[in-house]
Amino acid sequence: MLIKPFSKIGKKDAAIAGGKGASLGEMTQAGLKVPPGFVILAEAFDRFLEETDLTQELEAQLKKVNYKDVNSVDGASSQIRALIAGAKMPADLAKDITSEFKKLKASFVAVRSSATAEDSSAASWAGELETYLNTTDKTLLDNVKKCWSSLFTPRAIFYRHEKKMLKTKVSVAVVVQKMVDSEISGIAFTVHPVTQDRNQMIIEAGYGLGEAIVSGSVTPDSYVIEKKRA
Repeated sequence: MLIKPFSKIGKKDAAIAGGKGASLGEMTQAGLKVPPGFVILAEAFDRFLEETDLTQELEAQLKKVNYKDVNSVDGASSQIRALIAGAKMPADLAKDITSEFKKLKASFVAVRSSATAEDSSAASWAGELETYLNTTDKTLLDNVKKCWSSLFTPRAIFYRHEKKMLKTKVSVAVVVQKMVDSEISGIAFTVHPVTQDRNQMIIEAGYGLGEAIVSGSVTPDSYVIEKKRA
């Protein structure tokens, strides 16, 4: 099965659901109020590349990249993303994705990339790939392919080079989640991201959707919270 609901995914599944998908599954199983959704596992992208004979073409494009030349990186990205956009998704996979979407009974969903490469102190894929909000049944499959191809944005291509991950297998799962019409959104860091103080949490919040904070399009309010007092 190439698709799993959040209720069937946990933190041990990061290799197939990506870090974002695994975390959403873990929170769902813990009983937190997570908007419902499902994950199109990374294997679906691997199968898509195999059945469309794109694997070798993508590798060939990446081998030609001159990382000292921005235009070279941009050119490879454009070529790869166009190839993925123009390839037809396997009919049975498209049918399964559409069927799971209908089960959510949502007018709009967020379609979110979830990279499978393990995050570490030296590398993190958070914010490197793309998210598509307010997706409908008409744009669903195209946005799934856009999330797949965001593994090859200029930024993501250079990130793999910078982190010496060119020979590391990196795939991408896709999270499809019911949209919430939020008045206020926030992001929590369980360890202070600047000072690395493990006794402090940082919460950043602003009006509207959380994507505005993640993308940097708004300056959020910031709260520093001590986990324990001396």
